[in-house]
Formats: sequence, C-alpha cells, structure tokens
Amino acid sequence: MNGQMFQIASIVATSKKALQLSEPIRFSQLEYENKIEFVFLPQKKFLRTEKYTASNVSLWFEQIKKNGIQDIKLLCPYSVKDRQFLGFSNTTESSILCFYKSGKVTYFTADWQFDSMQKKWNILYSEHEWTNPPSKKPYFENNINSFRDVLLSIKELAKKIECENFANIFTSAINLLDGCSEYPDEKYGLSLPPIPQQNLQMFEAASISDVFGAMGSWNDSPAYMAHKKGLSEEYETLSSELLKNVRLAILYAINEW
Repeated sequence: MNGQMFQIASIVATSKKALQLSEPIRFSQLEYENKIEFVFLPQKKFLRTEKYTASNVSLWFEQIKKNGIQDIKLLCPYSVKDRQFLGFSNTTESSILCFYKSGKVTYFTADWQFDSMQKKWNILYSEHEWTNPPSKKPYFENNINSFRDVLLSIKELAKKIECENFANIFTSAINLLDGCSEYPDEKYGLSLPPIPQQNLQMFEAASISDVFGAMGSWNDSPAYMAHKKGLSEEYETLSSELLKNVRLAILYAINEW
C-alpha cells in the first residue's frame, strides 16, 4: 500500500479507537517519517484570532477533542484519471473528516515533502472547512464479495499475460480475505490499525493488492504484456475495478466498526 494512504488510515483508526475508549491516542510514527504536523483553521477568541499548529499526532488529537470532536472518518476517491500518477507523492487525494458536536465538519489533507538532509519525509496536514456538508455522514458498504471477484478475475489475467508474480500477489490477497494468510504489513514491522479482525483482513488484502505505482508496478510491464497479447481492454477494465475495490475495502475497513 502507498505509504501515504497507510499513514492517514492509521491516524483515523487510532483516533476512532481512542475516542471509543476515552484514552490518549496510540499512534506509532514510522522510521521514514521525520515530522507530522497539523495546521488548524484560525479560531476567533474574544477580540483576537488564534492560529494553532500541532507538532505531532498526539497533540492534534488533543486539540480536536478540545474542539468538540464527535466522530472521525477517512475519505478518498475510488477512481482516478490516470493510475500512472499513483506512483508519485501527494496523489492519494485522501482526507481525515472531522465531525464536531456543534455540527461543524472539517477535513485535513496532507502534503508530503522529502527532506534531503534527514532522508525522511515531512508531512503537513492542513484543516479546511466543509461548507454545506451532507446531512448524513458517509457510510461505506462491505464490498468483500466484489473485491474477491475482481481479485479472482485479475489473477487469471495475470496468468494469461505471464505475470506470475502478480498472480501470486492477488492469490495472497484472496487468502487474506478468507483469513488464511499472515498480515503483510506486520512482516514489514508496521503497526497495524487497531480495527476488528474482519476489517483488518480486508485492509491487509487491500494493502497487498494495491499494486498501482511506477516502475515495476502493475502499471508497468503488465500493461505492455496485455497489449502484446491483445488483452488491453480486459487489462484496463479489471485494473479500474481492482483500484475501485481496493479503495472501497480501505474505506469500509477503517470507517465501519
């Protein structure tokens, strides 16, 4: 999974857990992350306007609690104009939705910048107000059946175009959906989101089958191999469906519990 998506999903999941338990947030920063900061919208206090920037996830969480946070959700698109761009930074278009007791809704978006001196990433989340939000919060259905179906189909396509390594990846994702495989992110030493087991199986299946990136990804040689074998249309259709179901699985896994 794209590291930016993993981070924002983890922030939302750990925030939801902390709210449910009325406990401090337990978020583990990764080795390649240098700074994670959050710029809040200016707030009017008496005769002055105050601006606040939280210097880490814990301070951000404490501030949204002070602001009257009621619920938190992850939001991201499930289709993109060009899957090739998913290999670059700042392309997930995901956001943290914050629902407050006052009825106000805001969202935080991230900007990732690489620090060449530290050899790590600096991440800055900025808050925006959602004017005229929908009367109901977003709700995401469990798409496990359609997710499994597209994984089965694209696995067969991968075999047809002689991309066995990707066929193996899709097989692993199916096994994760069925609860028959180890969590791949855990193997890499990542702290898994604190979500129910069924949700975690879907999240990890989405993580391993998020194969869209730059060189060496599903966007690279498989596209050429599909073209060579006259299967470009099937490749495009199934790739779009896979991305859609990966994103929907993430949204369900992180939000609906």
